[in-house]
Amino acid sequence: MPANDENFSGLIAMMEHLNEPWGIKDRESRHVYMNQAALLYTGTPSGFDITGKLDAEFPVSWAECADDLQEHDRRTEASRGQTTVIETHYWFGKAYLTPWVSEKLPIYNSVGDYIGVIWNAKPLNSLSPHKYINQQKPSVLTTDVSSDVFTQSELDIIFFMLQRLSVKEIAKIYNISPKTIQNRIYNIYQKADVHSLAQFEEYCSHAQLDSYIPHRLLEKGIQFI
Repeated sequence: MPANDENFSGLIAMMEHLNEPWGIKDRESRHVYMNQAALLYTGTPSGFDITGKLDAEFPVSWAECADDLQEHDRRTEASRGQTTVIETHYWFGKAYLTPWVSEKLPIYNSVGDYIGVIWNAKPLNSLSPHKYINQQKPSVLTTDVSSDVFTQSELDIIFFMLQRLSVKEIAKIYNISPKTIQNRIYNIYQKADVHSLAQFEEYCSHAQLDSYIPHRLLEKGIQFI
């Protein structure tokens, strides 16, 4: 289906000016249009013509998720409303996994026939009760964070600390003694020059460590929610 089809022309004109990834697929799950942000998000090569292509035909790594992406289309058609998934992959061609929320809505023509879906993607945000209570904005989850203060293993423990897990719960995850975790938390507090979890949460907010999620907790793929 051509991208200049009258059923899609108005949507395309709107999407061209949006900063978030937006795209259109026809009723057969063939791509009709992606705005510039979507092309960057998907890492689509500049010389590749997306028109009429299925997900599996894209020369990109996320094509391995084609079956689930088309299942998302089918669920959108069946529900006749918005459907949402979490897409975790190497978006924007990055070397690390990032989780994004993708929403799809069905499109109908003037006589009410289903003709495809529009989709958009945005970073998965974290809004913990602590942030909500303190009226803080949600942060964008990332698996990539650099720190001159903490080691990678300490950053992983920090993630669980910020989820308010107890020492025993963290120790169980790592299958080591609570005393070992207690010592590591003490060292983390020393490095941050704090004396309580509340102080440390404030420290992490300023240092932008509260948006970090350990890479090993994420898996490539589509999660239906």
